[in-house]
Amino acid sequence: MTTSSPLPEAIDGKKWVVGEGTGMCNTGDREMLVPLGGTNADRFVRNHEMGHARITPRANPGIQCRKFGISIEALQVCEDLRVHHYLGHVGVDRCGGLTNQEMELVLSKRLDDDRKLAAALVASFHTGDWDRACSVLVEKIGVPRLNTFLENIRLIDRRLRGGRGIFRPIGMRNCTIPAARLFDALYPEQTGDDPSTTHQIPLKDFPMRDKPRQVKWGTLTVRELAMEHTRRSPAVMKSRSYRDEGAILGAVHRLPVDGRIFTKTRLQRGGTVLIDGSGSMSLSVQDLDRIIATAPAATIALYCGIGKRGGLRVIARKGRVVNPEGLSLARSPGFGNVVDGPALQWLSQQPAPRLWVSDGHVTGAGDRSSIDLAVEAQLICRKAGIRRIEKTATACDMLRAAKGR
Repeated sequence: MTTSSPLPEAIDGKKWVVGEGTGMCNTGDREMLVPLGGTNADRFVRNHEMGHARITPRANPGIQCRKFGISIEALQVCEDLRVHHYLGHVGVDRCGGLTNQEMELVLSKRLDDDRKLAAALVASFHTGDWDRACSVLVEKIGVPRLNTFLENIRLIDRRLRGGRGIFRPIGMRNCTIPAARLFDALYPEQTGDDPSTTHQIPLKDFPMRDKPRQVKWGTLTVRELAMEHTRRSPAVMKSRSYRDEGAILGAVHRLPVDGRIFTKTRLQRGGTVLIDGSGSMSLSVQDLDRIIATAPAATIALYCGIGKRGGLRVIARKGRVVNPEGLSLARSPGFGNVVDGPALQWLSQQPAPRLWVSDGHVTGAGDRSSIDLAVEAQLICRKAGIRRIEKTATACDMLRAAKGR
């Protein structure tokens, strides 16, 4: 069997340490471990690692992950995907590095973990391993579930291809990192959400241009409505509990019943409700009254925007709620979204439970949509435990459930 050792020195003129291994390229320390055999799979792994040596920047991946808020796994598999695009661009064969049996063994260990399975698919896209993986999965998980994976993987791939400098080191920042953020949004590292009560942002509904324009969030202004535009809700702010010991004797009549004659009064748990006030969403004073009656201590805010600016108005807090005139003023900034991201950041700093009443179609400056902004909003929600709901009635149900805990 013939052996062949790659020459990464020919790329940058620097000294590299090359040894035998399954496949690894550390561009920072200029170290490469690859199989040295003469099979097609061995040659593919060597070409793949040489691709990393050519286009992967000499940056510490851990630092990059902390800087951009992404996972190391997402960064690695999306950078592998970018290398595969580069190999195709320069005309290098992309036969893949696994046999059918090896692919089946690898995927069989990941069938119960969507994130691990998606990572394997992203890392094999645009290589011969992709076809082998799909052949295995169509039998293991079925066509409907596989189609969902394929749709998400193609979305990640399209976002990667949309960045500038895909075949240069700068492509990591412009292509790999946005794709990795999308990967983390679609397949989070930890999922504790209840699918019946939590709705993700519909990332697939956002238009994906081949060369997406960079869209930024609008500038957000946060205000509380003046007292003259609010009224006191009749809901009771405090709840009373009865105990068999305490300092306040307030229920002597319970002595022959259960002996709990002492009372303790405490403020009800509130939480925060953020409401999308764009044109597609509508909120009446009656809706507010229902939320206040459910959780009198809740903080409720409404946001909307126009152009490059938007406003967030706190329309209910500690039992006070806006009157009809105040509600009209709260909607005055405009009929677009524009500031979903900054508004969610505000919500992330408010008391839990945190609810976001919205259809999930976020926009930035100029009321323009962007897959990157949608991903950022999704990551904010996941990190802060924000639950998106589409109806006010659902918000009441969730606040009522939280109050009973």
